[in-house]
Order: sequence, then C-alpha cells, then structure tokens
Amino acid sequence: MRIEVFLQRLEQSQTDLARDALQQPQGRDTFEYGRVVGMFAGLELAKTVLIDMVAENERKDFNL
Repeated sequence: MRIEVFLQRLEQSQTDLARDALQQPQGRDTFEYGRVVGMFAGLELAKTVLIDMVAENERKDFNL
C-alpha cells in the first residue's frame, strides 16, 4: 500500500470520528469525550510519525 493511501485512510478515520462525535453530543460523559479526543490525537500522531519517517528516509537517500 502506498504511503499516500495510508495517510488518506488515517485522515478519513479522523473525519469520521469527529463527525460521529458531533452528530450525537448528547449523552456523552467526560470519559467518552476523553476517549474520542484521545483517539483523534492518536490518529494525528500516527500521521505525524508516518510523515516524519518518510521525510527522514528521503533525507537519507538524498545524502547518499
């Protein structure tokens, strides 16, 4: 699978998670809010790590 496709899937998961959380805000307690925020942040971290890994790999290839 290409990196771009993986990033798009992560971004789509973030979008879906945010949309679902906002469509049904009633009945969510503090724990559920924290869980959703944590999942969103985890997906963002995964995207950042992936982008950083690709950039590092490209820098190493360039330096050779």
